[in-house]
Amino acid sequence: IKALYMPPSIPLYCTGMKHLPPETLEKLKHMLLDQRAKLANVRDGVDEENPVHDVTRINDNASPDADASEEVAIISSEVFGNQVNDSLARVDAALKHIDEGTYGLDSETGEPIPVERLFVDPTATRNVQKS
Repeated sequence: IKALYMPPSIPLYCTGMKHLPPETLEKLKHMLLDQRAKLANVRDGVDEENPVHDVTRINDNASPDADASEEVAIISSEVFGNQVNDSLARVDAALKHIDEGTYGLDSETGEPIPVERLFVDPTATRNVQKS
């Protein structure tokens, strides 16, 4: 009988997503796909609203106050855009884990993340730590 090889970082009880019934996993996947579509729309809107992309600003002779205000708008847009991109990356990582069969498992311990937690945050990668 051949032994099943498991990398040392993954406990044997974590083979597959047996803690998530297929219909639950499907609901969570749809939540992630919906979240991804909404975030992509937000990201597109942030890109459009960023003053850097306004071609009319290249030739303007704005006052220093207007330049400072524009700089704040640029920085705000970039910070918000980074937050949206980080959220998109977490959603994409969760979708990848679904495809790999490792979704819903704590990234450090390999223990199942409670379904209730996943419905609150389908991108969760860790169990809530108990004090």
